[in-house]
Amino acid sequence: LVDARDRIVAVLGGVPHGSKGKEWQVVEAAAAAAATKCRESSTFTEAQKHGRRGDFASRTVGYGYGNGRRKPQNYRVSGKANQKAMQELLQNKAIRRISGFQNALFNTFGHKNYLEHKVTNDELLHKQPELRANFPNNAFAATTFNLGPHSFSPPHMDSDNRASSWCADTPMGPFNPDQGGHLVLWDLGLVIRFPPGSTILFPSALITHSTIPIQADETRYAMIQYSSGGLFRWRENGFQ
Repeated sequence: LVDARDRIVAVLGGVPHGSKGKEWQVVEAAAAAAATKCRESSTFTEAQKHGRRGDFASRTVGYGYGNGRRKPQNYRVSGKANQKAMQELLQNKAIRRISGFQNALFNTFGHKNYLEHKVTNDELLHKQPELRANFPNNAFAATTFNLGPHSFSPPHMDSDNRASSWCADTPMGPFNPDQGGHLVLWDLGLVIRFPPGSTILFPSALITHSTIPIQADETRYAMIQYSSGGLFRWRENGFQ
């Protein structure tokens, strides 16, 4: 999606080139199964099940800065069982393939922005070795897993995300994309069919967005990678 000056606003990335059909369907199904296992092995607070983004279980891992944090910090996962479940999800091969594809799309369509993310992360991880990256060689600092079982959201913006950048969003799960799960970009007047396993990059801090509900007997998860805008301000201020 481009603006009147041909600047890329969002990327409807689809699936990896050469992986259409059954090959990527297997990856998506394996990722959805891993998300199901993580949800069933975890416990969630009421706030984690009923947030402003919708009534579904969610968990964020990686690191960020802002919302009361005095410096970049890891997002906290409480409880050994929850930590184990999340580590297993992050190590899952299908989840890592989706993460890699999201990262590659970012590098391809927003290379300068990608490089700034990569340099910022590298410097932060060097200055603060206690910070934990979710995936190797990845430009995003944080990942949120919407663990459903019905992950769809009312209109909102993600003000913590970097305004001049994108988040990468990939839905998973057995749902009919013709009947629900569409991504709505309200400010652009667009309703976008969003099938399981496909990826979209868009500026979630700038565009009001929501997701159309799925059918009652269906399941939808989502994996979203992004970086907090505060991380870049922290670096610009000399890590002070």
